[in-house]
Amino acid sequence: MQLDLFSVFRNTADFNGVLFYYNGDLSQNVIATMGDALKQRLESQDTGGPKARKLFSSFIEMVQNALHYSPPVPGTNAQRVGAVAVGKQGDKFYIVCGNLVESRHIQRIRDKIEPLQAMTLDQIKQAYREQLKADHSGDTVSKGAGLGFLTLARDASEPIEYSLVEMPENRDVAYFYLKATV
Repeated sequence: MQLDLFSVFRNTADFNGVLFYYNGDLSQNVIATMGDALKQRLESQDTGGPKARKLFSSFIEMVQNALHYSPPVPGTNAQRVGAVAVGKQGDKFYIVCGNLVESRHIQRIRDKIEPLQAMTLDQIKQAYREQLKADHSGDTVSKGAGLGFLTLARDASEPIEYSLVEMPENRDVAYFYLKATV
């Protein structure tokens, strides 16, 4: 990277209140290390209590989703990659995560997130309780009870945001970006 581009990157990160950023291979060990680094960074900012717990929970949920649902990078031995940033603007924190998803899951992602964006907190909590009770045996895609987006929406102070960017050079995958504000 050219030094002037790195300077632009750093200035942009500072302007957007980025406290933590990672881009690269994802594994359980990497996630644990990122979690430790984020905890230290939050402690240095004197951030604690319920907000810090929601932020950390959302961070873990997002990077776990990136690890579990990203397809392997073509040409690698099951390597998964992603990017995550945590920042603060005013009195609110945000987490943005980006990773590849298989294009065949794009509509499923939209169908799960878009209704959440219009729900009230009470409606999200009710949907969460209903999802806990639901039978998940027929779901061959979800690796859990399908609570991830509901958990993010429940802990967020604003509607979660997302973007799906198809890759013209590889129609089988798209970049999935997800943002939660706590």
